[in-house]
Amino acid sequence: MPTTVRSFLRNFAAHKAQARKGEVIRVQDREGEFVFTAVAQPRSLVGAARGKIEIHDDLTQPTLTDKDWQPNLG
Repeated sequence: MPTTVRSFLRNFAAHKAQARKGEVIRVQDREGEFVFTAVAQPRSLVGAARGKIEIHDDLTQPTLTDKDWQPNLG
């Protein structure tokens, strides 16, 4: 959907909602054209870290014992 810079700024909330729905917003000015789209977010922290860090433990199980969760009042 083509629009001008002025219209894009005035109706940013609406354009942002359109981008979230998958539409591509094309913002035109005197010097060129810019594309505004939504970027998909990673589904989980583990998914976002895949390939960047190595995970050796089972993250579906607790890593601390019940005693380790007790407050230290001493």
